[in-house]
Amino acid sequence: MNNTSKLPISFQVQSPMRRSGLAWALGTCLAVPHQVVLSKPLNELSSEGIELVFPRLADTGNAVPFEALVTAPTGLHLKALKVILPENPNPEALHLKIMDQPVQYRLKTRLRLAASQSVWLVAYFNDGSERANHAPTIITSTACLDES
Repeated sequence: MNNTSKLPISFQVQSPMRRSGLAWALGTCLAVPHQVVLSKPLNELSSEGIELVFPRLADTGNAVPFEALVTAPTGLHLKALKVILPENPNPEALHLKIMDQPVQYRLKTRLRLAASQSVWLVAYFNDGSERANHAPTIITSTACLDES
């Protein structure tokens, strides 16, 4: 007599989809957080040509407006931009690869912040150089805390 007939049906059939699903689940549990790889630490990169508009105080971190104007050095053009939020669980909030060869780029978006922090923008240029600038913000709590 075959021993597999005594097992529940879920153990008798071992489909490839089940195995790949289990492998995917295991991979997501063991995934390493994103690492931002740069040639130098962020605070040692030049901030020349990067202007940031970001509020110093925000009532909530749900949707904080963020604006950046990046101008490439003479003879270079932009290849990519990254927005890094160091205090968030996933620090790399945005990685934008630029297909054209712009000398100037304007970015407007809203960011979700987990805590008060400095928001970093890193610009990558076609010669492999990088520049970065940051803007600090403080997330405040609402003023309506009492039960009146």
